[in-house]
Amino acid sequence: MPNGASTEPLFPDMTFEQMNALIAFRTIWIELSMWTREFIYSIVDNHPSQAAVTNRLYTGVPLDFYNALTVFYGDEIAEEFLGRMSRFILRIWRLVDAIKSGRADLITDITMALYEGVRDNAAFMERVNPNWDQSTWSNLFIQYISMLNELILSILQGNYENEIRVFDRLETLSMLMGSSMARGIIRSRSARQAEPAEPTQ
Repeated sequence: MPNGASTEPLFPDMTFEQMNALIAFRTIWIELSMWTREFIYSIVDNHPSQAAVTNRLYTGVPLDFYNALTVFYGDEIAEEFLGRMSRFILRIWRLVDAIKSGRADLITDITMALYEGVRDNAAFMERVNPNWDQSTWSNLFIQYISMLNELILSILQGNYENEIRVFDRLETLSMLMGSSMARGIIRSRSARQAEPAEPTQ
């Protein structure tokens, strides 16, 4: 099981809004993994679906995050998250091209850029919501990048049995990341609702 995310039940009695948040964020993180996998295959195989898959991954998935986050945090924060996710996907795109082309220099540079972005992205998460712990999200992002690297190599090497095993782990990690986002939102909103009202004069 991936490390860094709590496996405790979200809440014993979830409201409809809370359940929707859980489903939405789990779905988007799983879609990110699924469309990234399709994207890798489309590049490796030079598949005619490459343009459509690339558009769904690079444009559609960040927009899905934007739409889900803007409900809770407004346009400005959702826009920043969209930009960060778009840059992350673009780096994965460049990494696949570099590995396929055998460009060791680019592979090193892009991989370093991915890992260097972890701390900044995790810090951003905690600034937005203190329940999104920076250390936890750093760990989750590192695991995600590591699994993507292994997934890319397995596909390029034709090691499809390992690729399936890696993707199964990536799906599990994606669900944990989605649950962690939903949990943080639910806890912050519950805490605000529990705050005592200002005394009236």
